[in-house]
This record gives sequence, structure tokens and C-alpha cells, in this order.
Amino acid sequence: MSEQYKSRVEKRHRSKKKKKQKKSGKEIAKKIFLALLVTGFITLVGGIGVVAYMVSDAPKLNIDQLKDPISSKIYDKDNNLIAELGTEKRDYVPFDEIPDLLVEAILATEDNRFFDHHGIDLIRLGGAIISNITDGFGSQGASTITQQVVKLSFLTPEKTIERKVQEAWLAYQLERTLSKEEIFEIYANKIHMGGSIYGVKKAAETYFGKELDELTLPEAALIAGLAQQPNAYNPFENPDLADKRKNTVLYLMNQHGYITEEEMKEAQNTPISSLIVENSEASSDNPAYDAFIDKVIDEVEALGYNVYTDGLDIYTTLDPSAQQKVYDLLNNQEGLFPDDKIQAGVVLLDTKTGEVRAIGGGRNITVRRAYNYATDIERQPGSTIKPILDYGPAIEYLKWSTGKILVDEPYSYPDGTPIRNWNNKFHGPVTIRTALSYSYNIPAVKALEAVGLEKAREFAINLGIPLPDTISESYALGGFKTGIAPIHLAGALAAFGNDGVYTEPHLIRKIVLGDGITEIKLTPESKQAMSPATAFMVTDILKGLLTHGYGK
Repeated sequence: MSEQYKSRVEKRHRSKKKKKQKKSGKEIAKKIFLALLVTGFITLVGGIGVVAYMVSDAPKLNIDQLKDPISSKIYDKDNNLIAELGTEKRDYVPFDEIPDLLVEAILATEDNRFFDHHGIDLIRLGGAIISNITDGFGSQGASTITQQVVKLSFLTPEKTIERKVQEAWLAYQLERTLSKEEIFEIYANKIHMGGSIYGVKKAAETYFGKELDELTLPEAALIAGLAQQPNAYNPFENPDLADKRKNTVLYLMNQHGYITEEEMKEAQNTPISSLIVENSEASSDNPAYDAFIDKVIDEVEALGYNVYTDGLDIYTTLDPSAQQKVYDLLNNQEGLFPDDKIQAGVVLLDTKTGEVRAIGGGRNITVRRAYNYATDIERQPGSTIKPILDYGPAIEYLKWSTGKILVDEPYSYPDGTPIRNWNNKFHGPVTIRTALSYSYNIPAVKALEAVGLEKAREFAINLGIPLPDTISESYALGGFKTGIAPIHLAGALAAFGNDGVYTEPHLIRKIVLGDGITEIKLTPESKQAMSPATAFMVTDILKGLLTHGYGK
């Protein structure tokens, strides 16, 4: 009995143990599942927390930052382009002016599902993740066009998980703010196209000399492919690489159904070298224009615009041949100057209109935006002021004739300082024609005193000469406290040759703003600064100065 009992107990014990073991197995599996569930939940929460932390550090989505600097173009008096200003040369183009051919080439190359996703392409993202796992992080990107716009506008180019998360977040926000067409437009105008070229419109003009709607299939393919490595695929620098890239884009266009295989092969057999124009990027700007352009920049900035960013079309008064001549005279004319230390400034003005045709800013100038001896200098004008401040006012207000007699004799300023002529001689009674022709000093001072300082000052100011509120007798001989520039003298003297009509010297006819519509006309109004008779008589005297007087 005892043995049977023992065996039953053992049997029961073994049975209970098996049940316990079965129960324990289920419990363990259950616990493992719960643990995995909890771990997954914690991982999810943690992942969300990490993403939230990364996103919290992202820059704010500022739509104004999506705008890019647009270079300005400067044209001469005949509306020919002479310069383009801006570190990034870019011509803006709205979406509806981008041809379908180029849109399709860009979509096939950069983001074929652009019009279907919400800023992030999950299909491409999955492929990129696999590639990054097998080949290392950063080996392949999955950036959509929206993400590229975000990256170019708000983020650094570094490849980190944090930056990619921020890029995706901002792209999602951008898609909720702007339309697809607006985002594509920003991308097409923002992307680097090699060298200093930005945007598809400028690329078409630079590489092919064409407007966007004139592009052929192989040309559109090259432009679409440049964004990946703009300097490497620059057709001016690396035509073979550019050709290969073009062919890759054409293959992608065929794969996505935008072009037929026949169209693809025909375009692939068209070498890029046969399509590109002369490399205008390589040719340096003409240094002869620098002094003129510097003054143009100053005038534009005075109006509150930025020539480097605002995309202006600036129509100037420049005569290129005259500008080149002035530059050559100052820098390349042997024997004209005794040495290289002597400086000079030149303003060539259209007497009738006040339009500046050329500016010589100095000699041997080697930098841009340098000191301009034609417009920036403040120098005592010396005897060049005599027609403007002395004899012109006397003829205008006192009705003197050119035969008016003044005595050239020992004379002093009111403070007793003696006045001398350049040759330390006195010539007795002389006409004002003779006095001005030979630049005698005493008659000039007497003419100023006869008119009166205030009336003479008023006459000169009406001719654009900057003067202080009060002047002294020494001003009659150009003894200014500060000084004036050649451009002031040119403007004032031009009025004598224009029947007494003064027009402020100006370099800009009009500016067309970046919208391509708004025009700002800058031609100043002319005014009658003196009678035609005064202008005629002073001009007639000045002719004599060159034929038989001091100027001979």
C-alpha cells in the first residue's frame, strides 16, 4: 500500500510538475510578448521624444528667407548690356514661364512624385534607408524638391540625422504653406547652376544663349542635371562629364515616360559641345567701365535699392567708345603725364541733356569701388570757378558787356591780404574778356565784389555748385574752404553752352524694378539758370581763352 501510495503521489507530483511547466512556458511567452510590447512602446515614445527634441531645435519657417538675391543689369545709352552686378547671377522666372519640357526633365531627375507627396517621398525614403544601412549613413539621400528648397534656404549642408529630421519637418510645413507650383518656382530659381550662375533661366542664357522656351531636349536635360554637382557638370569646364550627365537625365526621362526611346537616343547622340555658346563667364568685365559703374551704384543706393540683390535693369547714359577713350587717355597714353604719381579725374558730359557720357575716375586704379577723382574729390577749383562765380553773375545781374573795363592793379582782400596774379604783374585797365582769357586775379575779385557775395553765391548754386551758407572774397579765385569735384564743374560749365539751361549731371535714365514692369525715370528737370545772352557772352570769352588766352 505504501508503495502504491508512494507511486501515486509521485505520479501526481510529476503530473503537477508537468502542468506547472506548461503553465510556466505560457507565462514566459506572455511575459516576453508584454516585454516586447512595452519595449516597443518605450522605443516609440523615446523615438518621438528624440524627434520632437530635434524638431524643437529647427529654424523657424520664414517665407521671406526663401527669396534670393537677383543680380542687376546695367545698360549703356543704346540699351546694350555692359555689366551684371551680383555675386549670384540670377534671372527670376515664374512657374508658368517654365516650359513643360524643363519641368519634366527636373521631375524625372530630382523628384518624379513631387506633385503627389506631401514634402517627403516615403518610397524614396525607404530605398535610401536601406542603402544607408548597407553602405553607411549619407551614402544616398531621399530629398524631395521641397526638402531641397528647405535645405538651401534654412539649413546647413551637413549630413546628420538631426538635420535630415529638421529638413523633413520643415518640408512638411512648407507644403502646408505654399502650393506645389510655388515651391517648384522657388527651386527653379534658387538652385546653383555652376560658377556664379543660379536658377534655370540664367543657366539657359549663359550656356546656350537662349530663353527657356527655346531650349531643345538635350539642353533642357543638361540644365536639369546640373543641380546634382553644378561645378563638376559645368559644360564650359567639363564638357565630357556634362554630356554623360545629360544622357543620364534623358534615360530617366524615358524611364518615367516623358520621352520615347527614339527621342532619348537622338538627344543622347547630340554632344553638348555643339550646343553651348562662348563662355561669357570667363571673360572679365571691362575695367574701362569701372569708374562709371561705381557712380551708378552710388546713385542707385541713394535711392534705397541694392544693385547686388534687387534684380534691377539700370539704363544709363554711358557712351562705351567715349568711356574707353577716356580710360585709355588716363592709363595708356604715353607722354601725356610726366609720371605715375599724378592723378586726374575726367567727366565727359552731353551739354544739351546733362547726360554723363564717360567718367575717368583716376589713373592706374587697380581695385573696384576705389576713390573716384571725378566725383568723390573735394578740391579747390582755382581759376576754373571765375566764369561761374565772378563774370557770369556780373553779366547776368549787372548787365556788363564783354568790353567792360576793370583795372588790374595792386589790390587786397578786406582783411588786408594782398592779391597777386600768377605772374606777379599788373596789367592796368583791361576788358573782362581779356581778364578772363588770361585769368587775371584782381579783376575777378572786383567782379565778385561788384555783384555781391550773396548774389554771386545764388548764381553758382543754381548751376549745381555746392557752397556753404556764406562765402568770402577768396572764393572768387577758387579758394574754397572744402572744395568741389570735376562733375560739379562740368555740369555748371555745360549750362553756358546750352543757352543758360542747367541740367544736373546724371548717369541713369531709368530703372526697371525686379517685377519687370515698374519704371523709375531719373532724368532730372532742366531749368533756366541764366539768360541766353549771359550764356552766349561767357561762352564766347571762353573760346578766346583757348585761341589766344591763357589756355593756349
